[in-house]
Amino acid sequence: MRITNASMVRSHLYDTQNNLTNMSKINQQISTGKVINTVSDDPHKAIKIMNINNEIKYTEKYNYNIDESVGWMNTTDGALDNVGNLLGEIKDSIIKVGNGTYSQNDMKSLNADINEKIKQLGDTLNSTYGGKYIFGGTNVDDAPITVIENPDGTVKLEFSKDKNGQTIPNTDDLKAEISSGVNLDYNISIGELFNITDENGKTINLLDEINNLSELMNKAANGNEQEFAKAKEEILNNTQGKIDKLFDHVVNERTSLGVRVSTAEKIKELNDEDILNIQDVLSKTQDTDVVEKFIELKSAEMIYQASIQVGAKLIQPTILDYIR
Repeated sequence: MRITNASMVRSHLYDTQNNLTNMSKINQQISTGKVINTVSDDPHKAIKIMNINNEIKYTEKYNYNIDESVGWMNTTDGALDNVGNLLGEIKDSIIKVGNGTYSQNDMKSLNADINEKIKQLGDTLNSTYGGKYIFGGTNVDDAPITVIENPDGTVKLEFSKDKNGQTIPNTDDLKAEISSGVNLDYNISIGELFNITDENGKTINLLDEINNLSELMNKAANGNEQEFAKAKEEILNNTQGKIDKLFDHVVNERTSLGVRVSTAEKIKELNDEDILNIQDVLSKTQDTDVVEKFIELKSAEMIYQASIQVGAKLIQPTILDYIR
């Protein structure tokens, strides 16, 4: 009889403890708003929730990459707009070279104006985004262009070199993952901007043509009559056409950049939709149904109170009752 009663007491205490644990768990689910608060609550569901959260984090990372890439491309577009404006002003000055009424003194004024535009062009090509040089390819820490002002008044733009004499800018692409398995090339390098292929398949470095223009204008402004005439002819018959090609190429690069920006923004919209859908799945998986849990809590409290009453009667006999 004593063994049976002791077993009943132990069983009752075990059940009461389970009721308390269940009430504590329900209270925690209500207070946190989450059904699963520890892995032990439901290992399978806990792993599922962790995987869903990781998927959201990855997608948010993609959107961060898109924001940074679009910021970079918008800065690049602004710089290219400035490049286009400067080239347009240089083109206007070249047209004036063909003015038969222009004297050599007029050429000196044009020369000074063109050289100033070339210097501004060099500064623009050293534009940065977030402290990184946008036209240097994958070398974003050093200025890609060096502006040289020669003693004879000419201005020259050169690819910058490191202490070992190696060219700093490269033509490598900067890439960002903007969706699962989707990478975006978001930069335009100096090489892409100035190296074009002519109708014969030959690569032309149009940066050399910018420098050549400064030299020719210097001869037109400061040379003798023969040098003036020859330089003027070269500018109008050769250099002008190549500057036109560079201008058109810049426009094309801006168009390409605009397509990339549009693509990135559309993918971000899709990513945002994915995040909302995944969050909905997460909510259905982990969020507490508060009304349901309050009902469960009240039921557990009733069971607990009943258990206490039963326990009071069960444990009421003292040791004296057993001595009798």
